[in-house]
Amino acid sequence: MADDIDAIVEDLTTSGLHLGPGTETWMTEAEVAAVRKALAEADVPVHVVLVRPPEDSNIYAGDDLLARVHDAGGPDGLYVGANSEWAVAEGEPASYPTIPGGREVRPAVQQWGDVAGSPDVARDAESLLVSDADGDAQPLADALLSLVRHLDDGTYEAAAAAASDGRSARYEAERESGGSTGSSTSYADEGDTSDAVVGGVTVLVLLAALGLGAAAVGRRVRARRGARTFALPDSVLDRVREAGDAELARRARADVLALGERIDAADLGGSGASAWAAALDHYDAAGRLLPDEPTAEVDPLDAVGAVVLAGRGEEALAAARRGRPFEPSTRCFLNPLHGRASRDHALEHDGRRVEAPICAACRRDLQAGRRPDILEVVVRGRPQHYFETDREPWASTGFGALEPDLVRRLHRGGRR
Repeated sequence: MADDIDAIVEDLTTSGLHLGPGTETWMTEAEVAAVRKALAEADVPVHVVLVRPPEDSNIYAGDDLLARVHDAGGPDGLYVGANSEWAVAEGEPASYPTIPGGREVRPAVQQWGDVAGSPDVARDAESLLVSDADGDAQPLADALLSLVRHLDDGTYEAAAAAASDGRSARYEAERESGGSTGSSTSYADEGDTSDAVVGGVTVLVLLAALGLGAAAVGRRVRARRGARTFALPDSVLDRVREAGDAELARRARADVLALGERIDAADLGGSGASAWAAALDHYDAAGRLLPDEPTAEVDPLDAVGAVVLAGRGEEALAAARRGRPFEPSTRCFLNPLHGRASRDHALEHDGRRVEAPICAACRRDLQAGRRPDILEVVVRGRPQHYFETDREPWASTGFGALEPDLVRRLHRGGRR
């Protein structure tokens, strides 16, 4: 993955578009050429990273990849990627940009710096990618071209509002006629979390928080459409949690291993730069969170901590290679697996109001009245938000969101 990140950064710097393995067929050669031309000629910085998400990845895997690319030296601007890919259910209209083979892609959108004169165009960009003014999903190439054009000519706000209105009108018409309402994940996107609408949408939130793929979640919920809400047996929930924990542990080990390989390849052993020392410190701290035995059980919050530390180690290494000081990024307070926070947001909990850094995806969920995908951990048999537990240093630091020097905190207070 280390080489892949470097290749993505190079592609974005030279052409603004990266096509990962397996995505070459998502657009025709003519469409790829048109997208490259539009990106090159536009006066707005838009960068497209098309990498096929693993089926077992977490629901925001694409957003996290975009953050890693930017942290590794990618240019500022609006980033568009792919969070998940799945087949359009038979007899149902697509709800996201379509690709050949009867499939659709749920986009990932992140922003760094101003785009079209605004520090936050991500929400409007997502609306433009998801549908046209009639509320219909578009082929991926058309969606990308429409996005770039509207951002470049300054009409993106009006076009996004029209797309959102069209999408809402389409859903309402389909519901009234008793027809299809698109994929079940679209209900969550539109802010409807009623169990009466989709039996099991609460389960969708739980599964997403545990890191299972959005496509797999969507299939589970779709299979129950129209059925009565029911409680899953504890044995099923236990297996879901175990699968999510195992996947998280695999990701943590992979991220730490990738950082170690990048450090070895950098060959900066004689460097006295503080950024190089920070890369080594973060690699060491991340490795200490994971048991030496590859098959040993890993505490879920320690696994998340390893992912965060490895990500910061990547940032420090990128700074060292460029001769720049290391400035650690701030992860999303609500779920550090979402990647980088865009800015602080007012949050309310137990009657208290605080400001905390969150990612663009969580901010869009909150603004739309949806429950964000908050990182949870099972404590004495019940899921709890990680910041409500006594697990340290994660709870009090927000995995570094509230206390930047996570390595020093680990050395000073250890874990409990």
